[in-house]
Amino acid sequence: MERSLSTMLSVSMSILSINLNEILVYVLVAVLKMSQISTKEKLLYIIDDMELIAKEIIENAIAPKSSKLSGPEYIQITDLLVSKNNELKETLQLAAEQAQINKKLDILKIEVERQDQDINHLQKQLKEAEQILSTAIYQANQKLQSIAKANRKPVSSEELIKFAHRISASNAICAPLTWQQGDPRRPYPTDIEMRLGLLGRLGDPMNGHLMAQQNSISDLHRPGQPGEIPAAQQNQFAWHPSGEMHISVGQGTVPMDTRNHKQENEDVEVMSTDSSSSSSSDSQ
Repeated sequence: MERSLSTMLSVSMSILSINLNEILVYVLVAVLKMSQISTKEKLLYIIDDMELIAKEIIENAIAPKSSKLSGPEYIQITDLLVSKNNELKETLQLAAEQAQINKKLDILKIEVERQDQDINHLQKQLKEAEQILSTAIYQANQKLQSIAKANRKPVSSEELIKFAHRISASNAICAPLTWQQGDPRRPYPTDIEMRLGLLGRLGDPMNGHLMAQQNSISDLHRPGQPGEIPAAQQNQFAWHPSGEMHISVGQGTVPMDTRNHKQENEDVEVMSTDSSSSSSSDSQ
């Protein structure tokens, strides 16, 4: 009977020692795995280890006295649980630090996206500036070629002044109202435009009739004896209620405008002065 009891105790102790060895091996394997896994998986492995160790301690506590672990083994498994607890705290602290780092990474990602948009906008502006600069460089090269050509064939200032006087004497110096830079039309009236003007239409029948009336009116103003009115011109002036003076010419009457003669005379004087200055400059 005593022999059978001793045999049973030895078997139970061997079983407990085997379970303890298995726990240690499992823990070592878990430590090796945790060195290559993420923090989340590491926490899960530590919790599983603590659960296994706590289960073993509870089973040892409710087991019969004969099947309980010895003192050194119990101390060893308790120390293992404490170390796992410390490792769990360190891992939780590491997870908190990583969470803060993750928040900073999210902020940095938003900032990177904003900077990326700014860079794209700046890139578009740089492309536009490149196009403008390329156009300006091309125009500058064209201008340099023109300057070089002008330096190869210089023209004296006197010839330029004579040519300018000739243009101002033979053509108008005022451009049309609709003329702009790059307009193929000349900046002064052409022959066709001059022919379409009032001076170019003097030969028309209507304009000729108006000129005849003006000539007949000018004949009336020819000087005679002072204080004497020719017989053909007596009683030919008539005032109308509108305030206009009419004169009989042939079978009809012609209105005479008695206003703004001073302004017309001034315009004629200015035109005569311009023509005389143009002719004098041309003669030079």
